Amino acid sequence: MKSLTTPGPGTLWLRRRVNSLKLLWHLPHRIMAWAFILVFAYLIVVPVIEIVIGSFQVRERDVRRIGAAIGEWTVFYWERAFASPFSQSIFYEPLRNTVVVASGYTLLSMALGVALAWLLVKTDIPFKKLISTAIIVPFILPSWSLALAWIAVFRNDQIGVGAPGFIQGVFGYAPPDWMTYGPIPIIFVLAINYAAFTYLITAASLTTVDAALEEAAELKGATGFMRFRLITLPLILPAIGSAFILTLAAGLSTFGVPAFLGSPVNYQTLSTSLYAAAGAGRFGDAYVYIIVLIVISLVAIYANARLLGSRRQFTTMTGKGAVRKIAPLGRWRWPITAVVLTLLFLGAVVPIVMLVWQSLQLRLGDYSLSNLTLAYWIGRRGDFSGILVEPRILSAAWNSIRLSVSVGILTAFVGVLVGYAITKGRGSRLARVLEQVSFLPYLIPGIAFGAIYLSMWAQPRGILPALYGTFALLVLAAFVNRLPFATRTGIAAMMQVGPALEEAAQLKGAGVVRRMRSILFPLVKGGLLAGFILSFVSTIKDLSLVVLLITPRTVVLPVITMGFAELGYRQLADAISVLIIVIVLGGTFLAQWLTKTDPLTGFGDR
Repeated sequence: MKSLTTPGPGTLWLRRRVNSLKLLWHLPHRIMAWAFILVFAYLIVVPVIEIVIGSFQVRERDVRRIGAAIGEWTVFYWERAFASPFSQSIFYEPLRNTVVVASGYTLLSMALGVALAWLLVKTDIPFKKLISTAIIVPFILPSWSLALAWIAVFRNDQIGVGAPGFIQGVFGYAPPDWMTYGPIPIIFVLAINYAAFTYLITAASLTTVDAALEEAAELKGATGFMRFRLITLPLILPAIGSAFILTLAAGLSTFGVPAFLGSPVNYQTLSTSLYAAAGAGRFGDAYVYIIVLIVISLVAIYANARLLGSRRQFTTMTGKGAVRKIAPLGRWRWPITAVVLTLLFLGAVVPIVMLVWQSLQLRLGDYSLSNLTLAYWIGRRGDFSGILVEPRILSAAWNSIRLSVSVGILTAFVGVLVGYAITKGRGSRLARVLEQVSFLPYLIPGIAFGAIYLSMWAQPRGILPALYGTFALLVLAAFVNRLPFATRTGIAAMMQVGPALEEAAQLKGAGVVRRMRSILFPLVKGGLLAGFILSFVSTIKDLSLVVLLITPRTVVLPVITMGFAELGYRQLADAISVLIIVIVLGGTFLAQWLTKTDPLTGFGDR
């Protein structure tokens, strides 16, 4: 009789590994999750680690100054930033200015957003549809185009490039310099641009507050302010905290606004200092700025988490839908409406009108009808033809469009695949890690992200060639930078798809590729389209991310606009801004019409 032998420990371990691999093969979302984590870690985490290490290594241009070989360890760049005779001008002043601007526009935009959300959700203010649409318009416009419009209105003849703006040109009053350039206009422009963040998030939270809670407090004798402080505010505080983080992170590294409104008076922020350092080849200093910007974002997120985490949590969702209590404004209804409409007119309509008007001026600053011309659109002025016939501008427009389309397609499909991997593995540690890794690019300021990729791909990496100066680098950087938006769009789309159809197809022997092609992608085509439009619009108007990555062959419209503005060709700069706005608004409302949804909630301008 043949004896039976018990397998050894090594054999059992091998069998378990083989069985795990077989099981893994039938769980494609786990394979996809691991693949995405590895790729995203290489594209997001590794570059940040390299930047940290690079800030402690000698750069080529500083070999003589430091007296060490390239790549040797040094704290020179950190000492120069924090404890040198130049620290005040190259680091502490930009840091102070960054904190002042970030605090100012965040608080102002949150005040505006919360007030508007309260008026539209909780009161009987008229024209709600019109107001809610107008609130979004400044949000989807490039923030730097709002800065150009601000200059067109408030510029005086004492400082800056170009003729006086609208106020001085028409009324003869020269606005003071502090109203035209410096922290005040930067804060106001960014607040106008980002107020929609707070509005959208707070309005969504307010709609879930059941009126029964407020009515019960009212019956107990609580005043309106007491009901807001004790009931409504604790319920919407997490939403306000989220709006704070999104607003701060989105505008912290905005480059265009401080460049246009701060540089003429030498008001530098960390983003403009980073641009100057990288442009001059001082990458050691640039790395320090990048790390500081990331740390500021992380500190804000940590403080917000601690603040909200220490508060009591409330549940208001019941079996019945929440009923909103609409407060009548009474005799203040029309005065408040007039103030709101005036503010929205100034923030949404006036900027576009001023840019169009100035692009039609033959002589800048002359606002008479006889001075109107189409020369900057279809004619010729100086060394440049109009933007619709100038080959260099048309080439930049083509680069912008193909970059935005490429990034839109790539992020839409990857976002859905990442959403599939996360929703199928919902609750697992693997899914949580993938979701967190995919959100990391949002915590890295846009111009810092561009500087990271400039350094990362300036030389070959293993079998991969150097990508600097190529169109592929722009696509890669924009794709990774837009990943958080695409991932959340994909998750939202996949959450609507039940597992029954895919499981039935799997029982019939359909592989994962066929299930994706025949079932999942057709079911989430709305999410795919929304993800495409979100990435398309945010990419075509982005300046902060690409300003360090472009070359003459890969220049895009926002960068060429900045160049014209710096050279004093304001009509051409404004005309290109109008062209970008037309593309942005057209793409936005096309997306809303095609998807029957509101894609505006995902837009951001960094």
